[in-house]
Amino acid sequence: MGKGGAETFMMNAFRNIDRDKIVFDFLIYHDFEDVRPYNDEIHSLGGHIYSVPNPKKNIIAYIKAVKKLLKDKDFDVVHSEVFFGGGLNLLLAKKAGIKKRVVHSHATSDGKGKNVILKMLRKVFDKLMRENATDFLACSHEAGIALYGKEQPFIFVPNGIDLELYRNVSETKAAIRESLNISEDAFVVGNIGRFEEQKNHSFLIDIFEQTIKLHENSHLILIGEGSLLPVITEKVRSKGLEAKVSFLGVRDDIPQLLKSMDVFLMPSLYEGLPISAVEAQAANLKLVLSSEVSKETKLSENVHFVSLDEEVGQWAHIILQEPLQNSPYKEMEVYDMKKTAKQLETIYLSKLGEING
Repeated sequence: MGKGGAETFMMNAFRNIDRDKIVFDFLIYHDFEDVRPYNDEIHSLGGHIYSVPNPKKNIIAYIKAVKKLLKDKDFDVVHSEVFFGGGLNLLLAKKAGIKKRVVHSHATSDGKGKNVILKMLRKVFDKLMRENATDFLACSHEAGIALYGKEQPFIFVPNGIDLELYRNVSETKAAIRESLNISEDAFVVGNIGRFEEQKNHSFLIDIFEQTIKLHENSHLILIGEGSLLPVITEKVRSKGLEAKVSFLGVRDDIPQLLKSMDVFLMPSLYEGLPISAVEAQAANLKLVLSSEVSKETKLSENVHFVSLDEEVGQWAHIILQEPLQNSPYKEMEVYDMKKTAKQLETIYLSKLGEING
């Protein structure tokens, strides 16, 4: 339960759902037991966290642990957020007698590349998913098609956020920048994302290096953690950009940090509909995204999609191009988490087949 997109989405839902009717418990891998930013809050809201072996390391031990958990605990609903392999969870839930089995797509790719063995496994897991899920959800149309194909109906569930948190930040941009040791007149580019291959931080650093060549007084804010953080830190050092790049780790003051930025940059290799991009638009930031990000992410006027094949100079030009301010479309209101939580509540409490599709 780190501060990734799917985890943040489920926590936002947990905070806003009617907890007299529904309580969330979370299943994680042993590997991540020490990643605990949400643990105290989960317990305070009435939820529990259970951990099992990582199936990548020992799938037999994983299956045994999940079967035992589902047998010992009285769950009414299983909600699978796993893109690759989620069908196995749904099969185990069905065998445990759990009648409501929800699958949820948050991405447009499984990130496994062209590995032949993994492609074969994907077909098996997808078949299990289709046969054992009762409700199919997706954060965007593209994410739904990517996981379910064109024949399976699914329900669009927006990646809701608390819109007012991002619209009403009391601190000034100057004060926030001062707290970050960034000059008031700097041109600030920001990104929120795990330091993993999907988020494409290496290319992001190349883009920013070119941005500095065009606008010397530029600064980059990177928010998040991940396995590639040391690699990206070393790349920044090797390019002599240490004074220009702030690694802020996992933060709780995202609305304030977004207010300190001029442009939100996300050159991801693939995305469904990223929560951080919704947050950035709620904060009225200009966005520059890779063309691999779902086009449904565009909820405001000043959003640009750029091909990953485009040269870094073109990326930098688009980043620096005026105007920098943004105005949300009325569609942004769909992303109010109170509405999303109500929608999830309806799905969880509905009878089988009542609203699916």
